[in-house]
Amino acid sequence: MSHGTSRRPPPRVILQDIREFTVQIRDPASGRIVGTGVVISRGGIVATCAHVVRACGVEPLASREAQVEVYFPAVNHRSRLSEVRPAWVAAAFTDSEDDLVCLQVEGDLPLPADRVAVLGTAVESQWNSFRSYGYRQLEGYIGAWARGVILGEVEPPVGRHLLLDPVQLESSQIDAGMSGAAVLDIERNLVVGVVSETWIAETVTGKDRDTAWAVNAQVLDFSPLRVDLRSDSLPLAAAEPARVKPDLLGRAARVPAGRRMDSAPVPLPEWVGRDTLLDELDRAAGDDESLVVALVGFGGEGKSSLARRWVDRATGGGADGTFSDVFWWSFTERASADDFFEAALEFVSGGRISSGELPDGRARAESVAALLELRPFLFVLDGLEVMQHQTGDYYGTLRSADLHDFLTFFATPGHRSFCLITTRAPVLDLVRYVTCQQVDVPPLSLAAGTRLLRKLGIDGPDSSLERLVRDWEGHALTLSLIAAILTKRHQGEIRRVASLPAPDPSLSRDQQLRQVLLDYDACLSDAERSFLTRYSVFRVAVPDEALRHVLPERPWEEADTEWQQARTVMFQHLLAARILRRDVAGRTSMHPLVRDFFETRATDREQRRALHLRAMRYFLGTTDEPERRRTLEELEPTVEAIHHACGGGDYEAAGNLVHAVLYAGERGLITRELGAYETALSVFGEFYPDGELMRLPLMRDSASRGWVQHEVATCLQMLGRLREAGVATRRAMQAFKAVGAWHDAAVSCQNLAELYLSLGALPACGAIVTEAFALAERSADQEDVLVAETLKGALAHFEGRTEEAGRAFAEALRIAREHTPIPALYSSSGTRYAEHLRRLGQDDAARRVHRTNLTVCRAAGWRGDEVSCLVGLGDLALDRGDAAAARRAYDEGLLLARGIARRDVLIRAMLGACRWELRFGTPGTVPDVQLAPALRMAVADGYRIAEIEGRMLLAQLHRRSGENESAWAELALAEQMSVEIGYHWGQHDVRAILRELGGEGGG
Repeated sequence: MSHGTSRRPPPRVILQDIREFTVQIRDPASGRIVGTGVVISRGGIVATCAHVVRACGVEPLASREAQVEVYFPAVNHRSRLSEVRPAWVAAAFTDSEDDLVCLQVEGDLPLPADRVAVLGTAVESQWNSFRSYGYRQLEGYIGAWARGVILGEVEPPVGRHLLLDPVQLESSQIDAGMSGAAVLDIERNLVVGVVSETWIAETVTGKDRDTAWAVNAQVLDFSPLRVDLRSDSLPLAAAEPARVKPDLLGRAARVPAGRRMDSAPVPLPEWVGRDTLLDELDRAAGDDESLVVALVGFGGEGKSSLARRWVDRATGGGADGTFSDVFWWSFTERASADDFFEAALEFVSGGRISSGELPDGRARAESVAALLELRPFLFVLDGLEVMQHQTGDYYGTLRSADLHDFLTFFATPGHRSFCLITTRAPVLDLVRYVTCQQVDVPPLSLAAGTRLLRKLGIDGPDSSLERLVRDWEGHALTLSLIAAILTKRHQGEIRRVASLPAPDPSLSRDQQLRQVLLDYDACLSDAERSFLTRYSVFRVAVPDEALRHVLPERPWEEADTEWQQARTVMFQHLLAARILRRDVAGRTSMHPLVRDFFETRATDREQRRALHLRAMRYFLGTTDEPERRRTLEELEPTVEAIHHACGGGDYEAAGNLVHAVLYAGERGLITRELGAYETALSVFGEFYPDGELMRLPLMRDSASRGWVQHEVATCLQMLGRLREAGVATRRAMQAFKAVGAWHDAAVSCQNLAELYLSLGALPACGAIVTEAFALAERSADQEDVLVAETLKGALAHFEGRTEEAGRAFAEALRIAREHTPIPALYSSSGTRYAEHLRRLGQDDAARRVHRTNLTVCRAAGWRGDEVSCLVGLGDLALDRGDAAAARRAYDEGLLLARGIARRDVLIRAMLGACRWELRFGTPGTVPDVQLAPALRMAVADGYRIAEIEGRMLLAQLHRRSGENESAWAELALAEQMSVEIGYHWGQHDVRAILRELGGEGGG
């Protein structure tokens, strides 16, 4: 099917996702993590090491009596919830000493059926690169990655009887806790073993310090369990390429866009070392198969400075000057995906396409990615960690679905652009892509650290400077701070370093930096300390004008010449110490770690609130008149003013700014017009204690509180965070009920019922529909009664109560004709009514409902509902065998769906395209182009009815490919899910497919 650009085979660049099938093995007595496991079968079999089970006090013998715990983590906030299950040893190798057992998890596997490891033997993997993920602890991080080379099979240790020779690995990252972790051969895309042990060298520079071993997965052939092992490589999965409408592509400028580097740091005059890393970036940028590189390291290692140095080198100062168009975005300054996409779209299109032409973040993400084919662009995403989860099971994943989509599009071949990321956390969203690589930014070497100290004014013997570098592990920011302390107190004499506390190896890197900052703070003057503490009120880079208006007790212009000169000296000192940073635009900011330190030093809460309010007034003074604001960039000062209003405790003023400026009253500027739901949600987070959206807003007025909760629920739903959206919607409904706003409460209740229907939460939906009728009665609004009737009809339809559904839809139609200006059911009410008619075999009536609804939705600009109508019309055409009409409808619907934020609508459109391909097209393209991503989104977002439909399509595809066992498994799962949620039509369709496939099944 064509979707706006010429059709190319989708590129295959995606590996198995190790984290999808990696679990923790825990001691049931203490809950302690003792190792790692790998899910290797749909039946709930987990492979791990025998010594891991023994560490739980369980002998590795096949028995149900002694059990361990298996923890299934949540991979990201869209995925399944985490879950702990008991497990027992189902298979062990009692006649040998192979360090492997198979555990049987109790109950159904809490994973999608296709999210298990695909295994192969290690014989063909010698010298191939591998990746692994396991539960070795790094400071506060529970899980960690490892990579290296599979060196091949070696003889077993003397005196040990093994079925197969152990496999030697070379990796510097395998450590305790990773026993049982998968060894993924990234060249064959197969899990070929599990990590079993590592060599602990006597010194860090000792021989064989990077040596480890794994158990060959082929050992499983000797177990009584049936486990499939492939002999051939597993093809990489296909990546979804970005698409853009041809007219937009044609309008985009094809002339160089130049450099947009306002937020980039200025080059450091004291730059030292890093030549190896610069060369590695040169190689990656010159490799056609490398599209994204992430520089990963602790805060303060110099990642941003390294990126700036390389950009200058790659754009003319060195290398070959490949890139003339450079887009630098600092997320530490503007932590907003919406702002990023607006600026990026303007840049890559040469200002020819405005963000207002695209309805939301996903459409902008895909359009920016599609325009990368125009010419080679260099994107630098600096400080990405602020957009990533920093704790828990989600650690390292992106919080923004749109940013995730953009980076996966960027990682998909079809363009000559390059993306460089700096972050403190691995970018786990991209780890499956072979086009992406992580480059670790290590501490400075002894030689480089010594040169840095000398450039910063430290004098003394090389041996003393080297000792200082070694003691503080070459951490660039820490060394800069120590140099600042020594130059300020002792004129840079290295022998006076003894006056500073020695590093404490028991502390984390951030805690050690805080200790050095305490020493730095002690050598500041009162004026300097006050300045820095007050400066930390800003979370973004600001010009000097902001400092003059906000920070001093009296305006700087009124200060005498001596103070102005002192201020200049102070600035120079703070910049040299890397306490303050200048960007290319001349604005000043603090390093995030330093800002956090001085923010915690602000003990005068009243003064802090007053500073926030002064900052609010400053930002309001920099804005245009509200009616002139049309872009997110123009709204940015208001967003900062709202942040400071909340920081100053003036939630009423903040709420007024949100409603009057960001929303422009009833227009819904930031949401409905700009589609910036992530930005809106971030702003609303300011109204909640510690930004926790599941708590109550800090506003006193109940009506305002209800409005905020309602908008939060809308944003969460549009962003696919459906579980949270349900909680927020219910709380909004309660807030409206508390003040007697019955219509608003009824609307919230209707939204909650719609959400439950979309999720397939049918058993819980009945009570919500009942409440919708009660609130409609209190509101005395006939439209509320109409919607309640359509919800009642939809629920009855899903549950197979067709007569009751027909009566409810008929009553809704009567109300529409007698009490509303449109005598028809429209929006989701219309599409559900039409589907009810289709299931009853009344195709002509269903077609009329869809066409009427389509006219209404197009006039109103309801694109999501327009897509649903088109898919419905495509289904009707498919039923009567009209391939051309079905294709036109599905094609138009999918093109529209790709440009809006509604993931449920996109899933529906993609499944429609899959139905066409299975009926009339080439089945081999279905899983790559539409079905796999649609099913993945349905599972991740919790759309259970869509998942059921997707699994039935997958079963038909498996059957056509001759994979009968997989087909039956998918059908069984679809039927089981349908029974669990009471979805009548799922059970009905499974039985129909079983009859078609030649086997009766189901109930």
